[in-house]
Amino acid sequence: MPGFFTLVEFAAKLHMIESEMHEAGHAIVRKACELVCEEAKRVIGTYDYGWPELKPETIARKVRGDTPLIETGEMRASIEWNAEGNEGCVGSNDDKAVWQELGTSRIPPRSFLMGAAQHMEDKIHKMAAKAVVAVLSGSGLNSAEMRELLHLLREAGHALKEAADKLLAPDEDENKEGHR
Repeated sequence: MPGFFTLVEFAAKLHMIESEMHEAGHAIVRKACELVCEEAKRVIGTYDYGWPELKPETIARKVRGDTPLIETGEMRASIEWNAEGNEGCVGSNDDKAVWQELGTSRIPPRSFLMGAAQHMEDKIHKMAAKAVVAVLSGSGLNSAEMRELLHLLREAGHALKEAADKLLAPDEDENKEGHR
């Protein structure tokens, strides 16, 4: 009968969903790292995160003027990301990045990495939700199979409800005997 699966076929479909969700998870981590990296690079040289203003003497000696965290562009260029599986990181191997991110006794913290992660958090959550919905709604890697599975689950739900209603309904013969 079309539209119904054996238990083995159903298990295979569930395995496919698991596989797609696994792949989607990796893709989400990679894209999240990329977004945070881009945002961290973008915010350098701005006051978009409400950082403390530069001191007038600092601005006077800077070639680029009132541009926090940027002088030569080396620190910005050092920001990179990598991801493997469900783990990823965004950071810099430039010592100045640590000083700027966390602050020192002479420099107030101007968190461009953590700030970028916080700034992108909502966008990353929405992106992840869309990816999960795409997999579950049949728009994932094997969308035709996903739609078929969701249809099967819907039909199975209806069939189970009908069976439960029949099992739980009072027997007609019992009703007739009770009324005699």
